[in-house]
Amino acid sequence: MGYWAGKRVMVTGGAGFLGSVVVRKLSQLNCGEIFVPGSAKYDLRCREDIRRAIHDAEPNMIIHLAARVGGIGANRAHPAEYFYDNLMMGVQLLHEAWETHVSKFVAVGTVCSYPKYTPVPFQEDELWNGYPEETNAPYGLAKKMLLVQSDAYRRQHGYNSIFLLPANLYGPGDNFDLESSHVIPALIRKCEEAKQRGEDAIEVWGDGSPTREFLYVEDAAEGNYFGCRTLQRQPASEPGKR
Repeated sequence: MGYWAGKRVMVTGGAGFLGSVVVRKLSQLNCGEIFVPGSAKYDLRCREDIRRAIHDAEPNMIIHLAARVGGIGANRAHPAEYFYDNLMMGVQLLHEAWETHVSKFVAVGTVCSYPKYTPVPFQEDELWNGYPEETNAPYGLAKKMLLVQSDAYRRQHGYNSIFLLPANLYGPGDNFDLESSHVIPALIRKCEEAKQRGEDAIEVWGDGSPTREFLYVEDAAEGNYFGCRTLQRQPASEPGKR
């Protein structure tokens, strides 16, 4: 509990599926101040809005959860937006956090960054062994660049940035829109609607052979704030420069 007292934490995407749970748990841990930069006021694709959000929040830590996300259908329909929006939000936010001396940056990635044929259960060593599944590769690669950037800033500047990579999330508050939802909420809705119509079958994309790992959103949020407490271990390559 004492770790969070007096901490000022900016949580991008703090009103979203995972973000809302992270914000609630930080509040329960008596976090000093939690700032959620809403999209109506701050467009995190815009560098000036990022600077303004950091100025308004004056954070000790940034937890970057904001993302443009969706299921297979949405990724197929909007690959350019999914790449651009996620890349621009992450790259500029991490750079501005370093530039303004925010003490810690926590980047949250996506399991979509893994190669298409990664064996299940996933292992971190497999992350670079191939190209992601084509339908969500633009999104997965844009988020994966946060890992590259985080590592680069840590090695060159000694910046305390970490990259967390959760599995597929599910749980209360998920998105049940069939046009943009992920597999678990989509299947739940399809089953519920089929039951209401008295049907004994539903249509599922694919041939049934893919396997997935799933993580309950409350557990993902706990992993998030434990990750926030990891300590910087690598010093800057040029001591005293920053």
